Amino acid sequence: MLLKKYISCGLIMLLTISVFAQETKKDINSLTRKDVLEMTIEELSDYNLEEMMKIMDIVGASSIEELYELLLNKDVTSASKSEESLFDSPLSTTVLSHEEITSSGATSIEEALRMVPGVIVREKTNGNYDVQIRGGQNMPMNNMLLYAENTTTLVMINGRPVFNYAMGGILWETLPVSLGEIDRIEVVRGPSSALYGPNAVNGVINLITKDIDSETPMVSANIQGGSQSTYIGDISLRKAFNDKVSAGLSYSFEHRERNTDKIYALKMDEFVDLETYQQNLENENWSSDNIFDFFDDPRLAKEKMGVNAYFNLQVNDKMKFNLSGGYIDAKANTSTIGDNPTPYNIRYGYSFYTNLNAEIYGFNIQANANIGTQDYCMGRNGWKHEAEHYTASIDYLLNLNKLSVRPGLSYQTVYQDDRKYTEGENQGYFNDKVNLENYAASLRFDYKPVNQIRLVAALRAEKYNIPDKWMPSYQFSASYKINENNLLRAVYSRANQSTFLLNAYSDYTWDRSEFSSSPSYVYFGSNEDPDMMIMDMFELGFRTRPSKRLLIDVEAFYNKSKDYSALMPDSMVTNVYNESYAIDPTSTLYTSYQTLDIEGTQLGISVSADVILSEKLIMKAHATFQKTTVDNFMDYSRDQIATLQGAEITSSITDAITNYYTTGTPPNAKYSSDTQPSSEEYKDDYDNEAIPSFWGSLSLSYKPIEKLEITAQSYYYGDYNIYTQYDNDADRVALSSLQYTGEMDGKFTLNAKVNYQLSDHINVYLNGRNILDNDKQEYIYMDKIGGIYLAGFNINF
Repeated sequence: MLLKKYISCGLIMLLTISVFAQETKKDINSLTRKDVLEMTIEELSDYNLEEMMKIMDIVGASSIEELYELLLNKDVTSASKSEESLFDSPLSTTVLSHEEITSSGATSIEEALRMVPGVIVREKTNGNYDVQIRGGQNMPMNNMLLYAENTTTLVMINGRPVFNYAMGGILWETLPVSLGEIDRIEVVRGPSSALYGPNAVNGVINLITKDIDSETPMVSANIQGGSQSTYIGDISLRKAFNDKVSAGLSYSFEHRERNTDKIYALKMDEFVDLETYQQNLENENWSSDNIFDFFDDPRLAKEKMGVNAYFNLQVNDKMKFNLSGGYIDAKANTSTIGDNPTPYNIRYGYSFYTNLNAEIYGFNIQANANIGTQDYCMGRNGWKHEAEHYTASIDYLLNLNKLSVRPGLSYQTVYQDDRKYTEGENQGYFNDKVNLENYAASLRFDYKPVNQIRLVAALRAEKYNIPDKWMPSYQFSASYKINENNLLRAVYSRANQSTFLLNAYSDYTWDRSEFSSSPSYVYFGSNEDPDMMIMDMFELGFRTRPSKRLLIDVEAFYNKSKDYSALMPDSMVTNVYNESYAIDPTSTLYTSYQTLDIEGTQLGISVSADVILSEKLIMKAHATFQKTTVDNFMDYSRDQIATLQGAEITSSITDAITNYYTTGTPPNAKYSSDTQPSSEEYKDDYDNEAIPSFWGSLSLSYKPIEKLEITAQSYYYGDYNIYTQYDNDADRVALSSLQYTGEMDGKFTLNAKVNYQLSDHINVYLNGRNILDNDKQEYIYMDKIGGIYLAGFNINF
């Protein structure tokens, strides 16, 4: 309630301020080429024919169609680290502009990514998402939900990596920036470690914040609220003091609730309240946990607050400094990344960051730090850590006629420390301050022997402390510009995943001795010399502009990946006697992070199209088809292998007891088994169905009159199946008689936003997400969310 009061006060304050905002339409004669190129088609339609003619003169366009062409082909930097036309980009690249995101009605960065070809986005709880570029996850199948998460995409903010190195992946709720601060989102699909380092395996998502110049509104705000107690907003103050110095300050908030306070109970295969869940934990001896410790507010879906500050200094044409810093406080009720009694858990964290980008006489320098505390699973001892993340890089662009060369060096180090938050000695996963670090040298060549042909090569060598080895990554691309309207391109690249701290430093014993079932203890061990996951990709692409109003992009890709790691059983040991030689059987299961023999193959194609149907109607569409198969697949879960080992030990003890009654020879004090499924049981060409075989989006933006804009956006994905350790197949050894499957139906979602421009400075809108109220679950064991309906306003002055 207190949050709602604060938001209400903010709404009243901003509406009051907006009343006094002076309405001054931007003079057509003051527009610069930069101003025009930053416009959207919708903004361009505000001008009459005479004004359009002047705008064409400003940018040197000879026709309205050529002006549209310029606006369709936004510049992109993430694909090559150099600003270039999107049409000429050598890689599979998409740019979402701020205006495009705002028009769509997307309420979060993750939701906005549904507009990007090849990216599949599924909602878990209100505002919490699973985001995958092309897929390839759930490796290995039949394991923890963690392995269904995306751990192979690198997300950056202005080039600063925001990756979770504790156990891999992106904690989306911890991103400090809001949609209101973002100028554009650049997405590069395909392995890109050669450009950006480890974990850019499936691609890169770079969130680029707005520049501040003399045309930037001093005050801007976007606030909306509606059903499921959803309140989202951001407020920014920005000012350019002169052509050399500018600064900005932003504040954002987000509060979302679930439409239920029930959670999914795996053992019961249904949603139940916490009281029922706890009763069954106790009656059925499922777990020793107190489920109430995991959920201080089971109805909460997401709550976050972020503050960011920006300071920019341009000393001269050759020296420029951009300094930013901020704070984020976030909580999310989403899918577990551990091995917990329920597939839900609440994550909570807060952190501070600082980031410096500098251009000094041709050198590009970046240094940043992120320091904070993250609780990966509230209520579970050992999951809360202090975290530090530092990176630094420098590169230089050398232009030699038709050849450009960009050498670079970089360094990254990550720390996690759980000692402060564990109960008792050696109760954490690390029980120490642990560290991962890597050094890298890179070299990029960009060569144009003739105007139509472009050859690009990127090479990178990475030195890790764990494992203590060098890892190469590389990327080669060739493009042939048939003419101004058609481009062919081909790419081969290799990228690698890093080791994660949990894999490298785990040293934890889980005490299960109060359970009636074996084992009494489970030990989680590390692997200090693993093979790191590698992906190789071959890609062919074709971009065409058959008319000035149509842009089509086709990309066909073939991926091969190997060296996946997972927590798997090594052996089980059973002590028949205790220290006093009294019969007191206890078992310990020893597990560690092992490199598996499985290899994944993915074949797919994405098609996208941007169409200007008229000056008032724009359509964007994309579709992706893919198939992923696995070789050397061991169709056994972690728990099923443990059952095999336990069964072998039980058989040995039974034989020993029988022998005791026959010969009088007592059983041994200790029995062990390290049995594994035989190689004959491994499978090839096995379908990995964790990603649908088809997904896509279609959006229409219509502006019937100058002040009114209506946008409709649909999103669809087909059936999929995530296999976890909770699955039970009759052909395999099972731990229980129940079967829990991850079979998920396809889903169609329709969103709509109606925006009305009250004045040059004030917009009001209605925003509907999933307006058909399709409440199918989008992710295994997660919520049935349904429609969310919002109203809001935006001000700029």
